[in-house]
Amino acid sequence: MGGRRTEFVTGLLAALSGWLLSAPAALADQPMTFEWGSVYGDVPAIFADGEFTPETPDALRAFLKRSHQHTPDTMIYLSSLGGDLTAGMEVGKIIRQANLNTGVARNTRNPADANTIDLDAFSRVYPGHCVSACSLAFLGGVKREVRPGSIFAVHQVSMNCTDKRKALSQYPWVPLPNVNYCPELNEALTMVQIANGAVVEYVRSMGVDPIFLTEMSKAGPETINALSEDKLKEYKIVYEYKTESWEFETDAQGQFFLRYRQGNQWKDDKVEIFCNRSAAPRLYLWLVHDVRRSTGPINAQHVVDLGSKGLSVYWQLDALRPDGFADIRNVELQPYEIIDPPKVTEHGNIQLTIDLSPRLLDVITGARLFQIVTTAPDTNGVTGFNLISINLDRDKLSGIVRSCR
Repeated sequence: MGGRRTEFVTGLLAALSGWLLSAPAALADQPMTFEWGSVYGDVPAIFADGEFTPETPDALRAFLKRSHQHTPDTMIYLSSLGGDLTAGMEVGKIIRQANLNTGVARNTRNPADANTIDLDAFSRVYPGHCVSACSLAFLGGVKREVRPGSIFAVHQVSMNCTDKRKALSQYPWVPLPNVNYCPELNEALTMVQIANGAVVEYVRSMGVDPIFLTEMSKAGPETINALSEDKLKEYKIVYEYKTESWEFETDAQGQFFLRYRQGNQWKDDKVEIFCNRSAAPRLYLWLVHDVRRSTGPINAQHVVDLGSKGLSVYWQLDALRPDGFADIRNVELQPYEIIDPPKVTEHGNIQLTIDLSPRLLDVITGARLFQIVTTAPDTNGVTGFNLISINLDRDKLSGIVRSCR
């Protein structure tokens, strides 16, 4: 019985495909294409642009199979006005099965902005749009982000069909053998209810609050309801699995230390702040940077080579600058503050130890955010490689400082 019901639902969804979540007629789009691009210097990413059609899922499968470039942390950027409902959900499932991240963006700049400053020249990721069926495909991402300036929007479902009675009354002498006639009211209601159930089940399986589907009713079929950043977060449409913790622990020798861990689905960075009592008590910071990152593969030896040229620390104060921007400052570490320079561990991670000298303690005890960065620029030629960004717990930090003193 379950198999027959599955076939029945599948058949209804197939009948619904192509019209349930099509983009507004005023917004035409070409069938979706997939291509590789590079973002943030040399990080590979997939760009998907165009309309979702019944052929789109197979096109994505074939693209991933022949490319062999994607890794579980690869980003696929979507820019689409929608299209086929079933295809949108199927693409989302393919994305989730491949452990890809999703974003709303495109890799080409709007020609209308040609005479303005290119704020995205470094990232090479430009604002895009994800509407209708695209909004469902987007949910397949393990990590999901909507780039600033991009549009994530939904609207009411619509039927791309012809009213049979109206057509036959107006053109009774014209044979219409291949016309997609609208179903009778009761049949249509049944189809929509089953399709809505499938959509709700899909949305819930992707870890998103199905209540977001109510946003569809707020815009007619020929308009769109663009969701705000707050709504995207409320419904868990944009999402990044992230863990962060500060804990006091004791090692095998009874040494008291403070451990900080930061991770997501692809990496697990850790910092230990401990007291070195071999001479005058000094606080050391030991860092292990996991090279598996959500922005793509990293050449650990390249980062170590950058670190050998010097390290810097950046910190952000609580108060804003007079111009309203964050107050971020930095200093370069002195040679005596680098106890063990960056090196590649046997597991392929990056490890280093620095001395939290009095001047650095003054810095971090009054900061909210603390970063360790290579002084030499990374591949982008502008900023150093960020080994870690730490949201400081000043109470626990003060505790380990007092303990060491």
